[in-house]
Amino acid sequence: MLLENFWLKVIALLIGFLLWFHVATEKIYKHEIQLPVTEIVLGDSLTLVDNPPDSLVVLVSASGKQLLRSKWRQRGIRINATQFRAGRHVINFTTENVSLVGAPTDIQLEEVVSPTSMSFLIDHITEKQVDVIVDLVTERDEGFAVSRVSNPVPPKVTVIGARSLLHRLKSVSTVHKELTRLRNSLTITLPLLPPKGYNISMIPDSVTVQIEVVPVKTRIFKDIPIVIFNAPQDKEIQVEPPSLDIELTGPPEDVDLLNRNALVASVNYNNVKVSGYAPVKIDCPSSFSVKRTSVDSVRVVMR
Repeated sequence: MLLENFWLKVIALLIGFLLWFHVATEKIYKHEIQLPVTEIVLGDSLTLVDNPPDSLVVLVSASGKQLLRSKWRQRGIRINATQFRAGRHVINFTTENVSLVGAPTDIQLEEVVSPTSMSFLIDHITEKQVDVIVDLVTERDEGFAVSRVSNPVPPKVTVIGARSLLHRLKSVSTVHKELTRLRNSLTITLPLLPPKGYNISMIPDSVTVQIEVVPVKTRIFKDIPIVIFNAPQDKEIQVEPPSLDIELTGPPEDVDLLNRNALVASVNYNNVKVSGYAPVKIDCPSSFSVKRTSVDSVRVVMR
């Protein structure tokens, strides 16, 4: 009967499967597999200029059990190029210069399948001090102003990499960052963007910047003259009214010291509408904001 001694039959079937699996996975198989390139071995004080291949397709021989394991695969493969000096070289990949990294002894590399060769540019390692450029956008909250953004600390960093890559390098930039609705002063750490190229490092790899935020102060500048741009040379053009008042906000000490000559109210003649009116543009130092103007547009009159 089919169901008689059912569990004994299940156990026997399971034991049989495990025995078959053990025998099958003890056999040696050859298998093509794509492995990451995790190490390039070069001579002392040498480095690659371009990135090496991300991976190689290789043929390995191993037991079924080893092929099922993934840890040795993650360690990848090593390319040995210690026999080459600085310059452009074509390296043929063979089992003599390509090896498995940290693989068990019963896993053998049989062949490099693809790619079988590649051109490499090898250069001397050097180091260079370059300036740091801060890529930072700050936006204050209502009623506050950013009074100062300090220079980065340190202002210069040491870049280490291929000599040909660093030859024309003058500066490195921080990762772009935007800070909004600022109400308090703060110090932030900004990581640096490494230059393009293989195995380039920086010491240090980040800088600090101090941002000072203060409550704003309001000041009114009266009778700022309105100038007009792009007016015809052969005509006399006037604007009505000829001046306006500007209410400006900014850091208290800066507002008190601001000269009215630093403010420019202008009209572009090319923006005059059919009605004869044109919008007024206000230019002021970046640490200030225009809160209000006595007029937003003026009438352009030709005399």
